Amino acid sequence: MTLLNVDAAIPSQTWALVRLLAYLGKSIALDEARALVSPPSLRSEETSTKPPFDCAISSLQTLKLVHIDDDRQELSLAARAKSLTNSDDLDTYTRVLRRAVLAADYNTELGESNDATGPRDLTRALAWFLVHDPMEQPIHWVTAQQLLDERDGKDRKLLRAEVHPLFANDTRWTRFGYWATTLGLAAAPVLRTDGRTPLVADCTLAVKQTMADLWHAGQRINAVEALQVLRENLPVLPGGAHSLAVGIPSSGDNVAGPALSFALLRGHDEKWIRLEHDDDARQILLLHDPERPASPLPVSDIVILEPTHG
Repeated sequence: MTLLNVDAAIPSQTWALVRLLAYLGKSIALDEARALVSPPSLRSEETSTKPPFDCAISSLQTLKLVHIDDDRQELSLAARAKSLTNSDDLDTYTRVLRRAVLAADYNTELGESNDATGPRDLTRALAWFLVHDPMEQPIHWVTAQQLLDERDGKDRKLLRAEVHPLFANDTRWTRFGYWATTLGLAAAPVLRTDGRTPLVADCTLAVKQTMADLWHAGQRINAVEALQVLRENLPVLPGGAHSLAVGIPSSGDNVAGPALSFALLRGHDEKWIRLEHDDDARQILLLHDPERPASPLPVSDIVILEPTHG
């Protein structure tokens, strides 16, 4: 099962099932879970694809977030999802889901071929997408194909030849939009002028949640060290392990790419972090500043201003 395949679930379908299991706090008979999540009155009599319930089961099994006891035919939460409780909300599940999608064990040999099993197809697409500047024009299906065109696409050489194509059709692009925005690694533009599922490489939510999980309010972190830790936890960022594996060059050990720079600058503006600069600091992080694209913004330290669960 692959996450961008037409028979895979979209994130909201997986959340409905996980939320039920977290609410119950125990395993449940598979048929009972199906009846609760997808009652007969909501089921389509004619469908050319698997029912949403079965898609959700398959996708969650791919990420090892649910387990089916074959002998008892019972369904239960597994691995990272076992920590979820009835009081947890969608933000908590987003964290669990993102960690599962980006887990190294599920993303081996990313650059060796375009094998799409597990979350690999989504991971490769995320790594490519996060090279782009959120301040540029939104990317939709048509522009994505132009960027990745076999002969003339400007992004073609960013990726190893073995991983092409990223999107075989517009259906996979639409599903990428569902997953990327849910994981906090993309956003829909405020103004949409057409129905082509435009996206911008705004990873602010993922960065915000990751920083809140790693550091506490009042903590000061060297900005270059913060860059390294964020790349480890969000390896689809340029310079992260998954990004490097598909052939995307690193922006440098002390250079944040446009997408991460945007997230950090937005965090500073929204006052959940403070970016500071000390001329005497030994390590300086360079941020891409859209107001001065030819002159990177130097940052020596990042101060966490408040805990956040958003």
